[in-house]
Amino acid sequence: MAEESSFFNSVNGDRQYDMEQFALYFKQFLSNGLYHTNSVPALLVQLDSGMSTLLEPGSAYIEGFMYRNTEEIQFTHDPADVTNPRVDRIVLRLDKNLNARHIKAFIKKGTPGTIPIPPSLQRDEMIYEISLAQVKIDAGKSQVTSVVDERLDPAVAGLVSSLITVPTEQFVEEWNRWMVDMNLKKDNYQREWESWFQGIQVQNPAMGGITFFTGKSAPSTPSLNDRWLDTT
Repeated sequence: MAEESSFFNSVNGDRQYDMEQFALYFKQFLSNGLYHTNSVPALLVQLDSGMSTLLEPGSAYIEGFMYRNTEEIQFTHDPADVTNPRVDRIVLRLDKNLNARHIKAFIKKGTPGTIPIPPSLQRDEMIYEISLAQVKIDAGKSQVTSVVDERLDPAVAGLVSSLITVPTEQFVEEWNRWMVDMNLKKDNYQREWESWFQGIQVQNPAMGGITFFTGKSAPSTPSLNDRWLDTT
């Protein structure tokens, strides 16, 4: 289809739209991430007791789809490895598969290792994940060691922002060009003024001589026909 338009009332089923069309519409305006107030997002992940973490309420936007958590959610992480630490992640997962069709928060378990790395995020045609936090679990421990907030990292999460922006760089370029042009004109005007001013100060014996003065005070020894421009 070369041309598309939406969204219109349907008459006998002739205007039907699916989730992809709605999502595509919103993807034109907003970037993926967390909704926020004054750049402070919700959906904070915090330590709880034992092997638990807590996710606070908040909202997010992923690939044209909305997520909202209205109550605190408790997650229970798998027991620690005996010999190596691991790093889990708390993620929001958009799953567009027919048996899912949702965004949900869950634990993405890491792999124990001498230097553990967090599990990678899945981002493909059907699934898109953003990470809220890394959760470190040391070897042999019975409680979560630490939580690293990832909400503000645009590589894995970030804040929702408008994709429609003011072209400030273009404005600055145009302003700079205008300033260069005005400075050139000012220099030309200055040269013309100085040339004129010097020319009219030629002594004219027939008129007794004419001299122009500029300044905030009158000249001390003016002659007949002299002119003074008060610049006060």
